[in-house]
Amino acid sequence: MMKEIYIYGSGTISIQPTFQENFFYDEISSYHENGIKAIDPDYKEFIPALQLRRMGKSMRMAVYASQKAIQQAGNPEIHAVITGTGEGCLRDSEKFVEALWENDGGMLNPTPFIQSTHNMAAATIALALNCKGYNMTYTNNSSSFESALIDGFLYLNESPKENVVIGGLDEVSEQTMKFWSKVNYTKTENVQIPTNLKDKNPGEIIAEGAGFYVASGEKRANCLGKIINTKTVYEVENPQEFISKFLNENNLKSEDLDAIILGNNTDSRYDGIYNSVSEKLFSEIPQIIFKNVLGEFDTATSLAVDVTLKIFKHQEIPRILNLNGKNKNAYNKILIYNQRREKNHSLILLER
Repeated sequence: MMKEIYIYGSGTISIQPTFQENFFYDEISSYHENGIKAIDPDYKEFIPALQLRRMGKSMRMAVYASQKAIQQAGNPEIHAVITGTGEGCLRDSEKFVEALWENDGGMLNPTPFIQSTHNMAAATIALALNCKGYNMTYTNNSSSFESALIDGFLYLNESPKENVVIGGLDEVSEQTMKFWSKVNYTKTENVQIPTNLKDKNPGEIIAEGAGFYVASGEKRANCLGKIINTKTVYEVENPQEFISKFLNENNLKSEDLDAIILGNNTDSRYDGIYNSVSEKLFSEIPQIIFKNVLGEFDTATSLAVDVTLKIFKHQEIPRILNLNGKNKNAYNKILIYNQRREKNHSLILLER
């Protein structure tokens, strides 16, 4: 079994001002649209203006969020960069394909093509840090961040004293939103953030965001929390058994947890999975949600990790994220459970 990894810095960008240092879901930005774009911080805090002009949204979010995490960790030397993204640099991909079509295969601006590859975010982070070490990007639908996390575990179990940037990110694009609408992925009725938890309509409210962390296999004084284990499976016949087995593998029972974070996104076709799990396994502990204010995208769990770290810090659950109204005196061990469209079930276990 792999040893836990320790988190020393966290940086996020989302449709809420999560990049602000003291943000704790007290004041929430409201939306009445689908395909919600993330709130832009002052990117020039970390990115020179000339470089910023040439960067796509994913690259900007990745550099800013990773630099925020590194800053919080005390600016340690970074030895590796590992990212996960379900969709990659969508907007640049669309720009290139549209230009190819409009120019009938003629002379094209190469920049959108160069920036359209999924690994551009990790590459841009490494260039900004002058990091010549291990660099990897995972694309595995809604398990992309978890795949990056697993690789981070493997790397830090081999080199525990090193520091690794691990993160997940995804962006929204107009054409992809049209495609998803045609296959009924997106919600068309009662579209709002914060979501109406009693909504019985199908579809997701799509958003974008990035969550990055500085991790090490060595415990130090400024640790924000540690990730004990993570697991992902494409299809699960019985989610309760999947979760119970994972807890058993980590010598835990459901009552040993202080809270469970669930990926409810108000898609009436699939939220029943979370309802069943919460009723059968976690009815006696606080149940936390996050997509009701952050929206849905493939690497949304990268933001759930930040929610967990903030709860560890403040030792309370923001009211808008508390699904069942239960509270505890202390929060030391929290499990994140996520799935999307009944596929890519994942678990991340964190401890204070």
